[in-house]
Amino acid sequence: MIKLIQISNINKSFNKRCVLKNISFDIEQGKCIALIGKNGAGKSTLIDILIGNVNANSGEIFDKDKLLQSENRSIMFQKTMFPDQLKVIEIINLYQSFYENPLPLEEIIELTKFDSSQLNQFVNKLSGGQQRLLDFVLSLIGQPQLILLDEPTSTMDIEIREYFWSIIENLKEDNRTILYTSHYIEEVERMSDKIILIENGEIILNDSTSHIRTNQQSQITLSDEYIRKLKLDKDDLVIQKNHNGTIKIITSNVNDTILYLQQLHINLDDIEIQKVSIVDSYFNNKKQRGSNYDTKLLENRI
Repeated sequence: MIKLIQISNINKSFNKRCVLKNISFDIEQGKCIALIGKNGAGKSTLIDILIGNVNANSGEIFDKDKLLQSENRSIMFQKTMFPDQLKVIEIINLYQSFYENPLPLEEIIELTKFDSSQLNQFVNKLSGGQQRLLDFVLSLIGQPQLILLDEPTSTMDIEIREYFWSIIENLKEDNRTILYTSHYIEEVERMSDKIILIENGEIILNDSTSHIRTNQQSQITLSDEYIRKLKLDKDDLVIQKNHNGTIKIITSNVNDTILYLQQLHINLDDIEIQKVSIVDSYFNNKKQRGSNYDTKLLENRI
């Protein structure tokens, strides 16, 4: 596995408030890396440091192939303000003029899936999702080897989002390297090769998606009327009482847990089973191993 970029002990503070603390990770060639965390965790600041928009207080970035230089990478920010008086085709032509070897116009139009009417209308007349897709395609015009995406699917509807990820799949097959931030855990689980979770400016998870998935758990939900029957200190289960009159049981072995519930004469028609997100599974496993880390479910994190 080729390490293209190595980030080592990056620290950043604004007005004495620590935003990033000892951030270290590698960006490997051809991998899709998900950078996740709640708003204010430091994700966007980290990307700004990587592209040189913000200086770190300390730390090093090793980039021997100079992929972080503007001619070798692209960046899609959370929000892009398009000029009001430019049409879609004019924006595309403008971006093509920035590069020596841009994508051909035919390929760009094919990527956007815009018809002639959409190409000739003002950019601000596109829907939010269409503008986001256009922004993404514009980031590919220079044929970059490294692609940085900050919340790329925000404002995209389901159809555009699915199409966006099909393009990402093609880029991965072309050995492009992608670092992106996201709030959508289902996308992270589906598309990423590595997950980096930042909380309060620190990396608290940095692992391959496949390795995290090996310990993926299931969640069994049942009425809290059964709580007196359950052994709340059972070592192989995480049992949580909710405020809506239900109990959640987190388990790595559904079959054994079902047998346990049957032994307690719990009606199996009253239970619901679903997969826990792979990131939640990671923290639940840490809790079972005796970690003191706060293991709230990820919907409360992001």
